[in-house]
Amino acid sequence: MSTTPVTTTSLPHPTSAAPASNHQKPLITTFSSPPHPLATLRPDEMATISRVVKEFNSHKQVQFRRVLLSEPPKALVVPYLKAELAGSRLPPLPPRYGQALFYFKGETPFMEARVDISNQRIMSQRVLEGMHGPGDDDEVLAVAAESLRSPLVQKELERLQLPEGYEVISEPWPYGTDDTPVDGRLYQVWFFANSPKNLNHPSQNFYQHPLDFSAAFDLAKFEVIRVDRMPTTTAVIAPTDPNTKYQVNEDSEYAPDLIEGGLRKDLKPLHISQPEGVSFRIGADGESYYWQKWSFRVCFDVREGIILRNVVYDGRPVFYRIALSEMTVPYGDPRAPVHRKSAYDLGECGAGQTANNLQLGCDCLGVIHYMDGLGCSSEGEPVRLPNTICVHEQDAGLGWKHTNIRTGKAEITRARELVFQLIVTVGNYEYCLYFIFDTAANLHYEIRATGIMSVTPADMNSDVQSLKYGTIVADGVFAPHHQHIFNLRIDPAIDGYEGSRIVYDDVYAMPRDENNPHGVGFEAHNTAVTHESAFNLDWTTNRVVKMVNPSKRNRFSGKPIGYKIMAPPTQLGLAHPTSMHGRRGEFCDNHVHVTKYDDNELWGGGEHPWQSRGDQPGCRTWAARGRELEDGDSVLWFTLGFTHTTRSEDWPVMPSEHFRMSLKPVGFFELNPALDVPPSTQAANKSQYANVTRDKEEVVAKCCSGKL
Repeated sequence: MSTTPVTTTSLPHPTSAAPASNHQKPLITTFSSPPHPLATLRPDEMATISRVVKEFNSHKQVQFRRVLLSEPPKALVVPYLKAELAGSRLPPLPPRYGQALFYFKGETPFMEARVDISNQRIMSQRVLEGMHGPGDDDEVLAVAAESLRSPLVQKELERLQLPEGYEVISEPWPYGTDDTPVDGRLYQVWFFANSPKNLNHPSQNFYQHPLDFSAAFDLAKFEVIRVDRMPTTTAVIAPTDPNTKYQVNEDSEYAPDLIEGGLRKDLKPLHISQPEGVSFRIGADGESYYWQKWSFRVCFDVREGIILRNVVYDGRPVFYRIALSEMTVPYGDPRAPVHRKSAYDLGECGAGQTANNLQLGCDCLGVIHYMDGLGCSSEGEPVRLPNTICVHEQDAGLGWKHTNIRTGKAEITRARELVFQLIVTVGNYEYCLYFIFDTAANLHYEIRATGIMSVTPADMNSDVQSLKYGTIVADGVFAPHHQHIFNLRIDPAIDGYEGSRIVYDDVYAMPRDENNPHGVGFEAHNTAVTHESAFNLDWTTNRVVKMVNPSKRNRFSGKPIGYKIMAPPTQLGLAHPTSMHGRRGEFCDNHVHVTKYDDNELWGGGEHPWQSRGDQPGCRTWAARGRELEDGDSVLWFTLGFTHTTRSEDWPVMPSEHFRMSLKPVGFFELNPALDVPPSTQAANKSQYANVTRDKEEVVAKCCSGKL
């Protein structure tokens, strides 16, 4: 006999997984000096933007979604950066503008206002026709709670007859899009159950118990408008039997204190110390960094997370701006309603909005400096997001080494890295996002994916194991295959803020002829990207994409100086081009898009992707314009990621999956830039011999030891 289940809500998809206490009280700080043109939006500026918008719309209640910096035109910033580098008189500061994205309470149109911060006035305000805003914490928590009160949902729970003591968890996601147009802004709500065994444990894994229905939630009506039965068998169409009951399955926990058999006992502490302190310096503004000839600004944004601005090496500009433009997670399960799953985690949620409060000794190991982020409340008040970025140095192994075989003398240095780490929790998944500088003038971007796979229910009496688009990872739990596709926007400034171009090299075998009599030769062929376009990496030709300055050449090679992208040619989007996943995924069908610089083109997947239908321009649309590129106005959009064919070892929590790409100098220097890194010595490193306890040797009788 069943009883009415206890209901509760989980922390929904578009919100931060950090406890509510991590989102501090509204923060307003005043500053005595005007900000640098590339500085992050300040709390007092955010407060000004929201106040101006509310005063302009005083007859309505404004509910803010995002308050962002509108970056000043590059044409106005570059003269300022040049003067800074030259140590000459600085030109006037460009004006500071802001963008507010909001709704009016009780109304559905999505609004945008542009604000002149310095003069505290509205520049423009408009309805973003056909577009929808991102989720925020207040909204998704309210949707989660209200969906559980829905009579339609309660009817499904009565049908399932959950065992006594189970509680129900609701998890709202962005609705996604398919071929059927829908009116209004919607959520798709997934449902799970917690068994009573570990009911009060804060880390109980409710994903182990997916329920066989979901709900479409309409924001305008603020109610569940439809229940969708979930696919549980091999059939593409979900079953509709009104008598289907819940199938009880075993718990599968990941919390350390719930692991059956306990934890390992033989893993000993590993301590990292820097007795003389760290090697980096931070400017008075809190976001200018100086380390091993590098100087740059590390900025925070609720959408992009970490933004690198004005990256300079030894007084030479390298990049004007680098940031993650967008990421999407399209699922390969063709069964409704799972077919709509394709979250756009920056545009729909925000890498900064979902950033964790990083903990000393847990998320970051060693000697750590933390940077706070800045978000806004629904009232537009600035809110401090503590410890969103951790900064630390780490040993990166051998830097370079050579032993003179004549003398036996070895020269060796160790590589050092400066790491900027942001970890976001977007519902079930965690993404660890890193920008990493090193002592050989390389800049790396690294992604680590972990967390819990998004799963669907599986009928334990059906042959779901035969499906090829996912894996049964536990009794009653099906994990669909999916992709994690990221897009990095790179605005190069190779030894100057004007003059950068994009080229690529392919390596081909030479024909066997008089110029290659032994048939062993191969050559690198260079192709210049002269027009906006898109293309792919190619492992068969070892294709390498470069950002170069044609007006400056290496003294020895005679070739333009530059930086190259070193990354494997990962699989691109697999959805059919005519599908909604294919139409929306503007950055998913090529590794490289090259476009003409535009101050307003920042988002590879479109500015507002919530329920977009392929009608928002992104890097694919811009690259297709085919306009001629002039020196210094090329922007490179690089797509990277991985296809996750799910496996049982990824359950109940996934070991982190690593991906690293590198931006490396090519001809930018005349010698190895790490030649002057101090040698690695025992006097400096103070390594110790390991005190290892050896097992006693086991005496084994040998077959040949006996007498014949």
